[in-house]
Amino acid sequence: MMSRRLWPCGLVLLLLFFAHASAVAAGATKVYLLRGIFNVSVGLDDLALRLNRMGIATTVAGHGESGSVADEAIRDYKSGKVRTVILIGHSLGGGAVLAMADELNRAGVPVALMITLDSGSSGPVAPNVRRAVNFYVGGARLAPGPGFRGSLQNIDVSRIPGISHMALQSMPLMHQKMIGLVSAARGG
Repeated sequence: MMSRRLWPCGLVLLLLFFAHASAVAAGATKVYLLRGIFNVSVGLDDLALRLNRMGIATTVAGHGESGSVADEAIRDYKSGKVRTVILIGHSLGGGAVLAMADELNRAGVPVALMITLDSGSSGPVAPNVRRAVNFYVGGARLAPGPGFRGSLQNIDVSRIPGISHMALQSMPLMHQKMIGLVSAARGG
């Protein structure tokens, strides 16, 4: 029998469980983050932790794992587990999310938001992407692909104090910008 002191805690845990289960059942948002070469984009791990604390599920992987991450996203979307797909990639991970968006397009999976961080690739951005934002220091500017009708922004951040190719994926200021974009893409 649960003691009277523990009962409120148990009730809170039960309510949190059902809130989480109903969010998953309704089709939640999931952010797929892809690191650059040698998995050095560890700032994306910190971003993932912040998003998780906000109740947003994340997967973080290396750019070379983009095929298996795309398979996961397709499975999650087709099962109804995920309704809002968001892709974020740094450096080579930026090029990988462009390829991943194209693979999701072939599978009929929409991408609500794609963020690239100083990618070496210019695209093209697949037509299933609703909004693409490319933050660059010295990297390529993104170009729309055939049939693209979404919103595309190329934002030069080279004048931000302390910014560099590596700092771009780890700076708190950039994390705030990305969290704002993710929040807007998921409807709040």
